[in-house]
Amino acid sequence: MALGFLRKQNNRYGNTPEGLQLLVRGKPTYMGDGINHSDWLWRTWGRLAEAVRTNKPVIASADPGAGPTIHRDFILAMHDRAMHTGEALAEALDLSGRRQLFDAGGGPGTYSCFLARKYPELRCIVFDLPPTVPIADEVISSFGLQDRVTTRAGDYFRDDFGQGNDVVLLSAIVHAMSPRRARLLLGKAHDSLVSGGLVVVHENLIDSSKTSPTGAVLFSLNMLVNTGHGRSYSGAEISGWMRETGFAKPSVKALPRPATTSLVTARKP
Repeated sequence: MALGFLRKQNNRYGNTPEGLQLLVRGKPTYMGDGINHSDWLWRTWGRLAEAVRTNKPVIASADPGAGPTIHRDFILAMHDRAMHTGEALAEALDLSGRRQLFDAGGGPGTYSCFLARKYPELRCIVFDLPPTVPIADEVISSFGLQDRVTTRAGDYFRDDFGQGNDVVLLSAIVHAMSPRRARLLLGKAHDSLVSGGLVVVHENLIDSSKTSPTGAVLFSLNMLVNTGHGRSYSGAEISGWMRETGFAKPSVKALPRPATTSLVTARKP
């Protein structure tokens, strides 16, 4: 009740409007999967001091058999968040005339669904690891977009992105890797795109001082305790990698609230 999600009346408890909006599974504003994912993250965040002292990730012990549960909570947490920001991303990204989008590391495929819904001529390929694909198929089915949003299993560090893409979307994955690996993925995106094709990096950007905004700074700590090599990056850093891998005229655009993320885009000459 102190958090505002429950109310008590005559010794009975019920959801407040905020609780009904955020904590009832099936509602488009549901955030419960993210709460479950945060519960798993606490196992590493509880060892933050160790991670800072060693500058290395801390590996949390999991219950036997919990792997699939942890992964599903993680993927659906991304879906919950994307349900709040997907329309803002689709409005901010002009894909008029584009025919094929490759969503590398697309997770649940939620952003691809929002983009396919806004652009009826666009077909999307959600590419992710094999355990993620069935979850993405569930999400795509919930949108009723199975005819235009498909899935493909693979590893973006090992597999190519195909050919003939008009757009390659790298949403919320660059922060989990080193600059060297980020350039590797941008190079694969470049190789797969048609001339004039668009690469889109969607991230929670940090400023050049690496000290703000607060959310991006805290997220860098999350990458430290969980990966050891990822962190929040600035728009200037990502733009520089784009130029290094052959893209032209990178630009940065912040999404409107409630999103706290930005798009960094560039074109293949």
